[in-house]
Amino acid sequence: MFEHFDARARESVALAQEEARRLGHEDVGTVHLLLGIARADPGLLDLPVEPLRAKVVELFGSAPARGDEAMPISAEAKAALEGANTQALKRGHTIIGPADVLLALLVAGGGAARALRESGAKPATVRKRASAAAQSAALSRPVVPHASPDHEAALRSGRPVSVTLGGDPFPIGDLGNPRVDARLLSLMLLGDAPAARFLREHGIDQLKLRAALLPPDAH
Repeated sequence: MFEHFDARARESVALAQEEARRLGHEDVGTVHLLLGIARADPGLLDLPVEPLRAKVVELFGSAPARGDEAMPISAEAKAALEGANTQALKRGHTIIGPADVLLALLVAGGGAARALRESGAKPATVRKRASAAAQSAALSRPVVPHASPDHEAALRSGRPVSVTLGGDPFPIGDLGNPRVDARLLSLMLLGDAPAARFLREHGIDQLKLRAALLPPDAH
């Protein structure tokens, strides 16, 4: 189920398991996915995790914390995770981020939507923020359409592999073209992408690296 989840979406699911164990619940439900997103990507909800967790306890109770055993995922949470794929496909992408999961939780309603409302968040505002974040993430991810399933073999044989960005139907060029490869690499260094975080953790200025990769007219 999680092979198309990006690093932060996977992190939110792992944190959801942690939240379910912390609260002593029997399985991972939609409220735990919501808590996982609040921890993995705080800007999406713009809601501190502590009061949200307190509201979940108020609404659904708690029990002594569980050990480190794997927690089953409830049917409602599975449906929401599958719905995240639908949200990503709406934007022409198969990579699922936490914003897609959040949008699926809002569509599903249930415990997560109730916990959000009763914590003072406005679902319409959260939906708008999540939609913008999902669209931005989709546009920043490289997509290789209508190419051989084995892209490495295609490149080794000299066959072109066209690349587009997100839902844009117009290709920016072919992999293997130094200018195209440099542009794709530069996009990986933007904002809070995993590559950008890795560079910051190692004291490397990603803006200077991007400037070195691309000529001024390509930024």
